[in-house]
Order: sequence, then structure tokens, then C-alpha cells
Amino acid sequence: MIDAANEVVRSVDVDELARFLLNKSEPEDEEGEGEKEAEVGSSQKDKFQENFKELTKWVDVKSSKFGTLTVLREKRLSRLGTALKVLDELIQNENKSANRKLYELKLGLLEELGWSHLVTYEKQWMQVRFPTSLPLF
Repeated sequence: MIDAANEVVRSVDVDELARFLLNKSEPEDEEGEGEKEAEVGSSQKDKFQENFKELTKWVDVKSSKFGTLTVLREKRLSRLGTALKVLDELIQNENKSANRKLYELKLGLLEELGWSHLVTYEKQWMQVRFPTSLPLF
């Protein structure tokens, strides 16, 4: 029994445990919570980047199947212009089968860029592309 307990103690990474205990904050400490959220967010971004790089080794990420993933990557990296360019290429390659979600994503990008005149233009075209009801004869 003592040998088993010693084995458990030896298996614990002391450095990692110390970092965890030092980074643990009080529940009232709002700054500590914000830092934790930032750490989690950055680790998620790092994981996303690693997975995206691995994906690029195996497939063409600009294809219609993975194009939205490329758009989201560019958006995460704050390269909204590049994201818009990739999205436009994706919509053109899909021709008539381009779905509503791609156009809504485009509207979101245009709004983030602050291009309200293009947002208005695209919203008008959305009504033409995806009418709520068919016109009467």
C-alpha cells in the first residue's frame, strides 16, 4: 500500500502542480478570471492553428468543403479582407448552389469592416437570391 502511494506521488509533475496552484485565483478576483479566460482563448487559438496546419498537409483548404474553415481562420487572425476574398472565391466556385449561410457570413464580414454601403447592397441582393415567397403571376 505504501509503495502504491509513493508511486502516485512520484507520478505527479511538481512543476505543473506549482504553476496550477500559483495561477489559481480567488472567486472575487475579476482580473484573475479575465487572465484565465485569455489563457484558455489563446490555447484554443493555438490548437486551432496547429490543427489547421495539419489539415493543410492533407487537403486543399480552399476547396468548397473546407473553404469556410479558411474564412474562419482568416477572421480569427483579424485578416478580414483576406477572409472576404476567400469567401467570394468560395461563393463563385459554388455557382448557383451557394447557400444562404455563405452570404450571411459575407454580410457579417462586411459589417465588421464597417462597409455599410456594401452591407445595404448585399442585403438587397439577399432578397433577390433568397426570396421569402415567390412573386404572384
